Amino acid sequence: MNKLWFKRMVGVLAVLVLLASCCLSPAAATDRDELQSQIDEQEAVQDSLNSDLDDLQAEMDVINDRITQLNSQIAEYNDAIAQYQSEIDSLEAKIEEAEKRQTELEAQISDTYELLGDRLYATYVAGSTSTLELLLSAEDFETFLTRLELVRRISEYDTSLVSDLQADIDELETTKTQLDADMAAVEQKQAAEQSARDALASDRAEELEARSLQESKQNDIEQKITDSEELQAELEAAMEAYDNDKASGMENGGGGAVDNADPSEFPVSSKGMICPLQYSNVYVSAGWYGYANHKGIDFCTRGATGNTYGKAIRAAADGVVYSAEYHYSWGNNVYINHGDGVYTRYAHCSSIVVSAGKTVKQGEIIAYVGNTGNVSPRPSESNPHAGAHLHFEVWVNGTRVNPEPWLP
Repeated sequence: MNKLWFKRMVGVLAVLVLLASCCLSPAAATDRDELQSQIDEQEAVQDSLNSDLDDLQAEMDVINDRITQLNSQIAEYNDAIAQYQSEIDSLEAKIEEAEKRQTELEAQISDTYELLGDRLYATYVAGSTSTLELLLSAEDFETFLTRLELVRRISEYDTSLVSDLQADIDELETTKTQLDADMAAVEQKQAAEQSARDALASDRAEELEARSLQESKQNDIEQKITDSEELQAELEAAMEAYDNDKASGMENGGGGAVDNADPSEFPVSSKGMICPLQYSNVYVSAGWYGYANHKGIDFCTRGATGNTYGKAIRAAADGVVYSAEYHYSWGNNVYINHGDGVYTRYAHCSSIVVSAGKTVKQGEIIAYVGNTGNVSPRPSESNPHAGAHLHFEVWVNGTRVNPEPWLP
């Protein structure tokens, strides 16, 4: 965690340095190279911020996993606590029933004692002062035996009644004592579960606070990415404006595209243009408007993947290099001024071997086929030459025209 935090902090510091160094407005850029440099810096800023965002998301995933695990454990403790509470409720009901029964038995003993007292009092009132007198007053032996048996049974009944009631009370006392012990044991277990649950709840609160902090950091980084993307969009718009200015300088054109420019109307056509790729296996992979807004012709060479990459690109006609530079969409590209308002463009080059102002002859090598700028499919580590092709355009008085009539 500490290493990841340190890595992220270093990344944030690097981003801040980049932001401080490249937060110039597009209007402050004085040339195309400066605009491209600022765009590259913003891409570096976004890469660094996205890397920090990935690190934060990895930490967030770990935190979320811990919170999920803690929630599961807390749920288990809550189930155990609820089970113990059910046992406690049952024990409390049993204790309450035992106490109620004990009260009833104590009332019965009290009633029995009161009954015995009433009987002794009645005997006294009747004039018999003792059981012995009752027996001796018998008129004959049979009456004596009858009275003796009666006295014995009454005594045994009274003794049994009181003894049974007292035994029931003693048994209830024992039951209550056991129930109280069981209650204490269950309450102790429940308290232990509650303590463990509260500790987990505290851990979960810390994790939730950590997640909230991570979310705040993520929001900050996402805002910085948004700001950087907005700045990059402004820079790219400035780059587009720069390129449009370049195009508008091509002999008063409006930068549009037409299908029907007649090459015979321009002196350059007297020499004729040649295909910029002078190979026997050249083919057109995408023609004029071969897909939406495609204002040119794409050339490739047949063969295995990457066969087109690195092929020599030649000037379609004599002329002077108008510009040779990188464009965020066209990649490395070359404009050649052939005179009379006619220009040709060669885009997505892997490298350029001419510079602005150089006079070139038809067929002279000016660059090599590549996949820079916006190409499809995009190159990758496994296929670095993917998307390699030559995008070729013809401009007449600042307007792109269909190149097909200009070529053999």
